[in-house]
Amino acid sequence: MKIVVVGSSNIDMVAQVNHLPAPGETVGHARFMQSFGGKGANQAVAAARLGGSVTFVTSLGNDMYAKVLKGHFREEGIITDYIVDDSANPTGIALIFVADSGENCIAVAPGANGSLLPGMVSNFSEVLDDADIVVMQAEIPYDTIKHIALDASKRGKKVLFNPAPACHIDPELMKAINILVVNELEAEFISGITYTKNNIEFIADSLIEAGAQNVVITLGSDGAYMKNRKESFRISGFKVSAIDTIAAGDTFCGALAVVCAQKEIDYESLRFSNAAAAIAVTRSGAQPSIPMLSEVVQFLADHKKEETALN
Repeated sequence: MKIVVVGSSNIDMVAQVNHLPAPGETVGHARFMQSFGGKGANQAVAAARLGGSVTFVTSLGNDMYAKVLKGHFREEGIITDYIVDDSANPTGIALIFVADSGENCIAVAPGANGSLLPGMVSNFSEVLDDADIVVMQAEIPYDTIKHIALDASKRGKKVLFNPAPACHIDPELMKAINILVVNELEAEFISGITYTKNNIEFIADSLIEAGAQNVVITLGSDGAYMKNRKESFRISGFKVSAIDTIAAGDTFCGALAVVCAQKEIDYESLRFSNAAAAIAVTRSGAQPSIPMLSEVVQFLADHKKEETALN
């Protein structure tokens, strides 16, 4: 499974707090943690830990974090030959508050991520020739996302796009997307249709009519929904004790990329991806929370035993 991930890299600075601060409020007694993050990096690490052969295209800054991150990616087994060194900007930083309830709010200073422009990545287009699937998110310039998606699509490669943060998608890009992965808010923003919990099929239909081949809408603890022109199905969420939802969506996307690099999307693809995300929410941090393949396999086996016992 050869996976090319193009996206952001950040250093996450996380404060665990009793509750998220309101505007003007100072919340004391926070517990601080610094870790590796960025949606692109999270998804690359998830795909690598879950069995994929991953090449990561990203941009790192003019600071000590660049060397540290490159070393980290190599330790994860990720190919780093196509990382861009941006001498004019710092590495991306994310400032994150996580409440004891598991809710979070995030502010991102993109830094070098903003310099990952089409002119830079076009030099690395040869990596697409060997890819089974190309994975992107929306923390890098939109023009770069579109450039790579159209190039990959012309080469007959699958494109998984996770438009987070939510962004408008023009028709040309939408038609190049094999798998569109969105949460409820992103689905609402992109489709322009207010999500009511009862109209998820209608929203998915609108995104398919716009050009996406497969639409996956993640629903947090309620599972996920998939629809294409042939079928639709919904999977239930796994019951776990969530302590931190950071990178749960990224873990889901990385897992889905691994499975869909080998075959077309199906029920088991979503179940595997949802299991990986369920494990992630039981741990703190972004990349520290991402499970290994063996953990997901064991998690699914344990739940299958529980389901069998109940039946």
